[in-house]
Amino acid sequence: MVSTILSSVLTFQLSNAQVQSPHNINSTSIAAVITITKDKEGNTVFSPQLTTIKLDEEIRIINNDTVVHSFINGEDPQDPMAGKIFDSGQIEPKGSTEYLADNLDPGNYTFYTTTNPNVIGQISILQK
Repeated sequence: MVSTILSSVLTFQLSNAQVQSPHNINSTSIAAVITITKDKEGNTVFSPQLTTIKLDEEIRIINNDTVVHSFINGEDPQDPMAGKIFDSGQIEPKGSTEYLADNLDPGNYTFYTTTNPNVIGQISILQK
């Protein structure tokens, strides 16, 4: 009796499960990876500090540190444009996020982490 009920529940759950269409899956490939890590002296750094991609390509940002970091456009928090183009929010330790560079014009964009605004990097966007 119990196995019949469990079988019926499982059949109901499987028949009502929603399957994501391959057309809904993010198919953008990652063009570059930026890692937040420590250098030989123990300082937090973006590695690499300069990343070049084309317009509409995607970057994965990996936090390989033990504290929360972010990925925010601007020179530092006082920059009037800080966070207005991209802002990852918190990236947990050992976590990651992705950024699709579809809202940028070709050029160079400085970014930093709010955990330590002295830690900066730069993205260079090329025309497609």
